Amino acid sequence: MSASSVEVRELIGWGFDEYPFRNAMAECCPEALANTTRRASAVLAERECHVDRGALLAEETKSIQHLLTLASQRDDLQREYEELDWMLAVVDLRRLLAFQRRLILDPARQPLALLKQDDWPRLISLAIGAKRSTKHHLVHNKCTIDSLDVSLYSSNPDLQFRLDPKKDGAGFSSLSLHGGSPFFEVAKLRDRWFLRDGYHRAYNLLQAGVHRVPAVVIFARTIKELGATGPWFFGEEQLFSDRPPLVMDFLDRNLTLSYKRTPLRKVIRVRIEESLEPFNETEDVQGDGL
Repeated sequence: MSASSVEVRELIGWGFDEYPFRNAMAECCPEALANTTRRASAVLAERECHVDRGALLAEETKSIQHLLTLASQRDDLQREYEELDWMLAVVDLRRLLAFQRRLILDPARQPLALLKQDDWPRLISLAIGAKRSTKHHLVHNKCTIDSLDVSLYSSNPDLQFRLDPKKDGAGFSSLSLHGGSPFFEVAKLRDRWFLRDGYHRAYNLLQAGVHRVPAVVIFARTIKELGATGPWFFGEEQLFSDRPPLVMDFLDRNLTLSYKRTPLRKVIRVRIEESLEPFNETEDVQGDGL
């Protein structure tokens, strides 16, 4: 059963993006928000300038290399990162920058099982997780002889359609539902280390006092490979500033704003229409062949 509301925890020392749920807060009048933001900016201004110490922990990685090598053989892991430069390694969560502005904390979500810092098999299981759910509810909006209009509703915000590669590796063959990456991801770009995916897991682990965690480590060459391309993420100006946002900052009440909002669900609308058109053998076909 879903909660009637979820908590949003937002980093506020680096300016705001457009987010209607924050603006709609009854208790968040402009004056109160301005005062909270000024306090966060003052706390941030007292922080020392960022010095990269490197997040990859070579000694810990070497000590469990046999476990990481075994985990790296998973087919879905290999497929997910086949076009990237990556490895499995142990990282320090305290040294990671955050490009995500908000965490959504659902009180109905099952709490993370108690973990110990050196319980490497369980930490690997958490970082190289099981497939995420593609469970959804299908609604027929319209169905005729030559058209089909349906909607898919899911509590998984990362549900998406993907093109499946053909078994022979030549192009793509079919569409399938994908629940999003289950992997805990860290990326290095321009000598800075970022948490790429797994923010809720990182938040819960840090709360539990666990900061050394196995992860998929990606050596990104562009912001696109880093994954910080959405308008709801921090931009390059903040991420490569003297005092960038840290994953640890989500635990600091002086740098965060907490408020409630209505739970959201993912909606995917699909419309298929059939028609006939003249065929020209010399005409170029746009897009990838299926």
